[in-house]
Amino acid sequence: MTFNLTIIGSGSGAPLPGRFTSAQVLNVHERFVLIDCGEGTQINLRRFGINFNRIELILISHLHGDHYLGLPGLLNTFHLLGRTKELHIAGHRKLKELIDFIFKIAGFEPSYPIHFHVIDYFEPNYQLLFPSYSVNFFSLLHRIKATGFRISEIGTSEKISKEFIAKYKPDIETIQALKTGNEFFDNDGNLIPRSEIFIHASPPRSFAYASDTVFSRDIIPHIENANLLYHEATYASALQVSAVEKMHSTSVDAATIALEAKVKKLAIGHFSSRYKVPDLLLEEAKAIFPNTIACSDGLKIEI
Repeated sequence: MTFNLTIIGSGSGAPLPGRFTSAQVLNVHERFVLIDCGEGTQINLRRFGINFNRIELILISHLHGDHYLGLPGLLNTFHLLGRTKELHIAGHRKLKELIDFIFKIAGFEPSYPIHFHVIDYFEPNYQLLFPSYSVNFFSLLHRIKATGFRISEIGTSEKISKEFIAKYKPDIETIQALKTGNEFFDNDGNLIPRSEIFIHASPPRSFAYASDTVFSRDIIPHIENANLLYHEATYASALQVSAVEKMHSTSVDAATIALEAKVKKLAIGHFSSRYKVPDLLLEEAKAIFPNTIACSDGLKIEI
């Protein structure tokens, strides 16, 4: 089953040639989740071959412009493309107020239903559920209210082996009975063990997203053992003081969190424009957490 991440924008602040601001698309079994939507997101969605109509959920972490300014234009483009499929958006209360205001002054009525989920009103441990995945929310420590996300596959039940079906050719009624726990005997009366009948599903995979935040161990319980963690790394360690002042993280901060949270892989991004290439940040992070990769626009990560 498909579970991968495409980096749409890997920069911070303002877009640069070749490095747009924050946006990512998570593909969960061909259902797409857009995470943050910086300026120009829809340009890179087209550039990297993302099917607009498969985006069913948009998650906005906070209301700094490099994380949401592309959203109004994208919603308008959905309308221009004749979208009728419903869209879910999860963001803070002020984002909903902003979108409602823009729609009102423009006299805009989208061609598709929008379901807005206000993060501010969620109870602790609230989950947003979709057919193939769930979303959990956790607080980040930034200059304004900001939220991180953990998106997890919903576990699939065990499946009948193709080899078993080809060998014994069971009918539909027998297959249904097996799924409810019945035993199966071959023509000679031999019991066939369930290990030869079923393929056990793989453990559910998860992706955690933490941007923007100052170094905070408070997020560790929410991201522990994730298959992939994205954690902002705006600065190199030499600018630790600036990172704290601006409530961002360094590459060392991100790697330390990944190590302590026991995640399997770390992706760093949200790079300051002072770094034309992220080599220094990647080097610093890998010294602490070797299984680290640096994001770049268009990078696809299999999870």
